[in-house]
Amino acid sequence: MFRVADSVTSFKDLVQWLLEKLAADFCQQVETVLAEIENQRERDKSLKGWESIGPRERTLVSLFGMEIRFRRRVYRQRRPDGTWAYRYPLDEMLGLLPEERFCPLVQELAVELAARMSFREAATVLQEHLKVPVSHQEVHRWLQEAGQERDRQFREEVQAVFERGQSPESEGRAADMVVIEADGMYVPLQRERQRVAELKLAVMHEGWEAESPAGGRFRLVNKAVWAGYMPAEAFWERGDIRFAQRYDPEKVGRVIVNGDGAEWIKEARQHFANVELYLDPFHRNRAIQEALGFAPDLVRRALNAVRSRDLKDLGRVLNEAVAAAPGEDQVKRVKELRRYLKANWDGLLDWRGGPKPAPEGARGLGAAEAEINHVLAVRMTKKGMSWGTSGAHHMAQIRSLEAEGQLKHWLGGWQKRRWPEAKAVDRRHGPCRVIERLATTDPAGWLAARLPLLASAAGNSELGRRLKRLAQTVPTSELISRGQPTPWRSPVVPKRQASA
Repeated sequence: MFRVADSVTSFKDLVQWLLEKLAADFCQQVETVLAEIENQRERDKSLKGWESIGPRERTLVSLFGMEIRFRRRVYRQRRPDGTWAYRYPLDEMLGLLPEERFCPLVQELAVELAARMSFREAATVLQEHLKVPVSHQEVHRWLQEAGQERDRQFREEVQAVFERGQSPESEGRAADMVVIEADGMYVPLQRERQRVAELKLAVMHEGWEAESPAGGRFRLVNKAVWAGYMPAEAFWERGDIRFAQRYDPEKVGRVIVNGDGAEWIKEARQHFANVELYLDPFHRNRAIQEALGFAPDLVRRALNAVRSRDLKDLGRVLNEAVAAAPGEDQVKRVKELRRYLKANWDGLLDWRGGPKPAPEGARGLGAAEAEINHVLAVRMTKKGMSWGTSGAHHMAQIRSLEAEGQLKHWLGGWQKRRWPEAKAVDRRHGPCRVIERLATTDPAGWLAARLPLLASAAGNSELGRRLKRLAQTVPTSELISRGQPTPWRSPVVPKRQASA
């Protein structure tokens, strides 16, 4: 006779206890389904010439921290060099990598957590809250693998366009204007010859819209983000791809590029037609304040000249500043400021006051600085953090997906692509089909979860009576419609819209 554990003394304890029991039942049901899939599978035609050497057991740690054990057939074939090659058809069909001991859902959740917190913190959350015995090294490895896969996708898209001349699949969107704002951020390196590395980031959008009717906060419309550690040419090639996947160039009115004046940002002019290049207002104003800080009146006059679009007056202020500078260092800073502003003279003024009319509701440029903080700095520049160049690059790929709200969706596809040598398999014996057969033939047999509480003396308690009424409310047979799509099928997902 089973009874509730003596340790259950509160509602919290009861819920935890029941969750553990249900998790154990869940793992058992998964094992049942896997065994049925393996038993019903026919020998794949691609296995011709492969020798069956019997079943082998495999263990996966589930998202509940409990183990799922199942057996599947293994095949081998001798290579020309005399060694053996092995295949596990069930693993291939399910997309399970060799030697991997954690359920893919564990890996996906670990990557999502590691995109927001340190690898150690992510591992601690999984250990303490889900009882998953995962280390921070494993969390780090999974994120790196995911980031590497995202980078590989980008490289393939770039090669297809720039080396093979293929046109990327495009949404064909039209837009009055497309704004591309770019900036860079340095991260400290470990075990590298150089001490820091610059990560580049760009955010592409179509303008601004109010987050609420009050209009106090605004968000970017149709935002896309890409980032990474790479040369300028490779960076803007990825920008080309993102732009082409989204827009029809002939239906875009203006392309506005905003940055801090760095040469790598100016290279955008070589990749987009009819580019209007502007100097970022934040960096412009900061440069003026830092160089002319010895004379607050000159700072005020310089900023007023910019705001009033009077570049001649700005030039006079800079000349006065050179003469008024109290020392050589200050003179040098003023001259550097003058060179900096003249190098970006054509894009020095607010873009909304130019010859082309700005759209209604247009705001000042400067989203890149905020995106640098929200996408990269908040995760990668905490005290004590340092990176390798590849590690920083891969983290930037994942953080970019997170910034677009696409990380969870992309990770689902990542798991399906992780088996590089997967063969075409007979889907008649896939999980959904097997579950349908099991449910149709014996719905009460495998779907019914057993709650020992109801068979014990506690079954007559208030909780027991309520659970019995709940179980009798909807018969199991009514949860399943013969020949109809089943509720456990994954929803159809539309085509994609792309160590610290």
